[in-house]
Amino acid sequence: MANPALGHRLPLYPTQFLVAMAVVSIGPLLNGMMNDLGVSLSRGGLISAGLYAGNVTGAIILNTAMARVQIKRVLLVGTTLQGTGLIAAGAISRNLWCLIAAYLVVGFSGALMNTSCWMWVSAHVKKNTAAAALQMILFFAFAMMVIPLILGSALDRGAAWRWILIAEGALSLVTTTTFLFLPLTDVPGRQNVRLSQLRQVVAYDPVLLFGIMGAGLMYVGAEMTMNIWLPKFQIDVFASSDTWAGLSVTLFWIGLITGRLLVMRLTRRYSSSFLLLICAGTMAVFTIAVALAPSQAVSLALAVGAGLGASASYGLIGSYAGRFPGWQSSVTSSLFILAGGVGSITFPYVMGPLANAAGFRIALAMIAAPAVIYALFGLLIRRRTGEGARSA
Repeated sequence: MANPALGHRLPLYPTQFLVAMAVVSIGPLLNGMMNDLGVSLSRGGLISAGLYAGNVTGAIILNTAMARVQIKRVLLVGTTLQGTGLIAAGAISRNLWCLIAAYLVVGFSGALMNTSCWMWVSAHVKKNTAAAALQMILFFAFAMMVIPLILGSALDRGAAWRWILIAEGALSLVTTTTFLFLPLTDVPGRQNVRLSQLRQVVAYDPVLLFGIMGAGLMYVGAEMTMNIWLPKFQIDVFASSDTWAGLSVTLFWIGLITGRLLVMRLTRRYSSSFLLLICAGTMAVFTIAVALAPSQAVSLALAVGAGLGASASYGLIGSYAGRFPGWQSSVTSSLFILAGGVGSITFPYVMGPLANAAGFRIALAMIAAPAVIYALFGLLIRRRTGEGARSA
């Protein structure tokens, strides 16, 4: 089925919302978690590292051991595990290591859910794949935009981070039941990836694969560092309330979602690699500006610009997986997500020790470095695909 209609892809959208909800909640809740569990600034990044270690593990297992499981069933397993993990994180975490263990489960489930969505798009949508990918992750972006504001307001009104996680887990379990009644076309030709199959993917176009994975590593690492640490930055640097701290992520994602809507239109006029370069450069400039802003009001306003820069990068990079034939496109999507997971483990973790040693402003400004590097990977992709040889 080429470019299936809405009814055949409907479960992808709430799935993206749930994955984003679990990810973005760490930022607004991080300060409360650290204070309640006695976690130092230098170790705060271990919480998100647990999430993304689970994410990487889930992506590997999905691709090496679950090919015979229908995509719809994978989503059901994922939402069930996410609900269980979030409830465990809120109800039984008594120290940092218990919380990390619970987030390993949440990350594992998120990989099953998110990777399945990208497999589905790369396998079924062959016409204007970039626009379809951006449409799907608008639901991810919507959750990233509204959840921080809701959580910040709830925290200022006395809500405990534990009960917030329990409520999110319950929402995931309720969604599991609705998925039972929604259709979703399976991804044909899936197979458990072995070394021989991986070699086929690499052999098809090693340069393009390297560009996709390198850009994914740097972009996702940079974006997730902003999502997780921006609220804590506002609290520590500007003595912000939880509501204003949560608003910083909301404003970042207002920029992100606005940029994605704009770029969806521009994908019909400009090459994906050209748009990727513009996004990366804008993100680098505005990230530095957010970090060095003289006041909270200015920092919050500039966060919108940083979001505009980041906006379409994930969808643009991921859309190049569709250039690999047949089942290879699904494997390439998974490798892209896997690379992003490694970035999400590494960069948010490094932020804690860096902020502790050099100060939060310098640490946040350093997010511009991976933005510049994924722009360089964008140039590699542009050259490899031949997009640079024609008009932008």
